[in-house]
Amino acid sequence: MIKRFGSYISIAVALSAGLTACNDNSGSGYVTEDTGYTSETMYSSTAITSFNIKSNNKILENLDSTYFTIDLEQGRIFNADSLPYGTNITKLIPNIVTSGSSKIEIIIRNSSVMKDTTITYSSSMRDSIDFSAGGVIARVTSLNEVYTQQYTIKVNVHKVKSDSLVWDRIAWRQLPGNPKTQRTLLHGEKVYTFIQAADGNCRIAIADNPSDEIVLTATANIPAGLDLRSIVSNDDSFFALTADGGMYKSADGTAWEATGETWSHIYGAYESQILGVKKSGDDYYHVTYPDNGSQVKVSADCPVSGTSDLLLMEESKWADAPQAIFTGGRIANGNLTGATWSYDGTQWAKISETPIDRAKEGMSLFPYFTFRKASKSWRMTKQFTLFATGGKLENGNASNYVYVSRDLGITWDRADNMLQFPSYIPAFYNADVVIWESELGSRATDAGWNEMASPAIPYWLMPLDGESRAVTPVTTWECPYIYLYGGDDASGTLNPQVWRGVINRLTFKPLI
Repeated sequence: MIKRFGSYISIAVALSAGLTACNDNSGSGYVTEDTGYTSETMYSSTAITSFNIKSNNKILENLDSTYFTIDLEQGRIFNADSLPYGTNITKLIPNIVTSGSSKIEIIIRNSSVMKDTTITYSSSMRDSIDFSAGGVIARVTSLNEVYTQQYTIKVNVHKVKSDSLVWDRIAWRQLPGNPKTQRTLLHGEKVYTFIQAADGNCRIAIADNPSDEIVLTATANIPAGLDLRSIVSNDDSFFALTADGGMYKSADGTAWEATGETWSHIYGAYESQILGVKKSGDDYYHVTYPDNGSQVKVSADCPVSGTSDLLLMEESKWADAPQAIFTGGRIANGNLTGATWSYDGTQWAKISETPIDRAKEGMSLFPYFTFRKASKSWRMTKQFTLFATGGKLENGNASNYVYVSRDLGITWDRADNMLQFPSYIPAFYNADVVIWESELGSRATDAGWNEMASPAIPYWLMPLDGESRAVTPVTTWECPYIYLYGGDDASGTLNPQVWRGVINRLTFKPLI
């Protein structure tokens, strides 16, 4: 019956109008006053049609804009999008609107700052309510004082800092085989990890998912002097350079053959092409494999070694063609840079107007997300964001500062403290990053998931505008995790760990 409040009210109004028309007959001498007190109308007057918290900037800016869901079936009122971590909810004043009740009472139980009590609500009340214990009930009495309806009110606050980038305190995985050097990259929807031991032998682990155990199952017959850190791939093959610049290719990572090319540095893949640098005399040239005949001299401020991995952005609002970008590296005169360079299929260009403020080589560049809060509400918008971290400084020290760019590398800023690495992850350079989406759900145990912070959305809801809507409850969703493989310390020694990180908010159940 509760699901049909709107229809009952409409019927009651129609009946009332009809009865009035019939009884307004002065010639009959028979007049009856209709009060409209049908049981359906009176029961509907116990419905709470609007709920929010009064503004209080001392507690939280835009507090009154927090959206509360009213679940009429279950008698629940809650904010599915929780308030920020640490918000004080012990002294809040509610705004409650009903469809015509005679009385609203607020019942407080189990509070640590208030006595158990019952308060009669009025729109002008100044008494604050403690919502921290979760024992607040609103009891609504109908207009004819016959019916009552109770609502449990829950003001949710995140139990973790929602926009923090958190990392498992213990390494997610250990790299096997007593590695001296490693290289990890995605190829054909699988994760390939090349491990080279101190004796020079190289083996490969191939995983369907970064969460799988890293098991070395194949031996790579790599050429003498092959630099594992130079390995890149397109859709078909792997490519790498030896110490003297010889380029080799492999279909599966185990058997390698010479291409006949001699390059100085490989940037990475742009669709089917491999992009890199070739030295001729004292000059460097941008080259492709296969050769497309468009060798162009490298600008003096463009890196020729030590760059981050090349990222291919298929779509962006800044360009029509796919953009391949890298950050940092060492230019021809030996100096380091923190700038970002881009390739659009025809030409290279430096796109950084504000580069990373500390020039480095061996940085880790990866795409991820951050969140932006609306200026007048707590509505959060997910933003595509580039992250750059790690790297080796000119003085030889390793870094683990995190930088972010929300405009595809045009402007870089040092990330705020919530996105920086914890102290238990050492500084590094030459680390590899894989972004992998995992499915989370109501029974997920991944760090950051909190059922109290994100209640399930019921089928029948009463939004603040008073109109009903049916929605499908979210049971599972995709959450992107960051997997950080290896990395060298300042002395060049490999850290044989894999770390896993995620921004807490991405683990929370979506509202709809």
